[in-house]
Amino acid sequence: MAGHNKWSKIRHKKTANDVSRSKQHAKAARAIEAASLACQGDLTDLALQSKLSAARSVRLPKERLRNAIERGANPRDARNNEGEYLVRRYDGMIPTDGDHGGKVAVIVETLTENRNRTAGNVRHLVTKVGGELLPTGANEWLFEHVGLIWVKRRRRCRRAVEDNGSVDDDDDVVVADDDSVEVDTMDALLECALEGGATDVEFGLEEGSEPSANADSNDDDDDDDDDETDHHYDVIKCETNNLLHLVQTLNENGYETTQFENRWLVKDENNKVPLSDKESEEKLDKFLSSMEDDLDVTNVFHNATFVGGDDDGDDST
Repeated sequence: MAGHNKWSKIRHKKTANDVSRSKQHAKAARAIEAASLACQGDLTDLALQSKLSAARSVRLPKERLRNAIERGANPRDARNNEGEYLVRRYDGMIPTDGDHGGKVAVIVETLTENRNRTAGNVRHLVTKVGGELLPTGANEWLFEHVGLIWVKRRRRCRRAVEDNGSVDDDDDVVVADDDSVEVDTMDALLECALEGGATDVEFGLEEGSEPSANADSNDDDDDDDDDETDHHYDVIKCETNNLLHLVQTLNENGYETTQFENRWLVKDENNKVPLSDKESEEKLDKFLSSMEDDLDVTNVFHNATFVGGDDDGDDST
């Protein structure tokens, strides 16, 4: 029976992964449809391109991707009597089970065609863990709403360029397919970003990760011995209303923007709530999992930090 038990665990794990992937695909298709609706299916629209990139990252099948674009571009033909997708936000507080009796602030973002259903579901999930919904905007004093852009860092190869003189150690040298050499520094990206309206730049992060609170754009980890930075990204912060303009500016200057979106970031380290006991961690994790299971929920932002691990306060579902 040991073999049967092992297969049973594998089967259950596979089923759970399949369910999670299905929900990711459904949410990605919804996001594409909403973005396509806003731009009438214009594939050059930057907002739609961002949603398409996110959908490809979760491996949304091409047919579903195309269908989502078509439904958004032709809503009357595709959606019949259903309502249009609307973005809704909910603020709340989730109590911890620690000795200090603290509370974790959450901001829940949704995309829905039925706001009454979504409001009821969100309220149920919040109160189920002993939390409470607050008026929209109540948690803004703890967070800042910013635009974030992830720029893929070019592959670096430090060496002398014989025909063009020497290259300083701080230069990022990129060898293109035609063996031509392009010298590009972090200062060049910083200058381009600031000219486009950026408020901060942080270098050398993983894709999807957020800049740290009170980060200094002049601090970087470029002094390490690892010369392969293909999987590292520079994250540019800007005002939310300047996001698409800055993305366009970066693209026009030859930078590859792999992801861009608006997020709620904790304003200050002092605003974070450490979860120092297992019960509080499990409680918040259960809440975030329940939110992930709701197809209307797109993002959950919070100010908790897991003492036993690294958490950035964002649960993009």
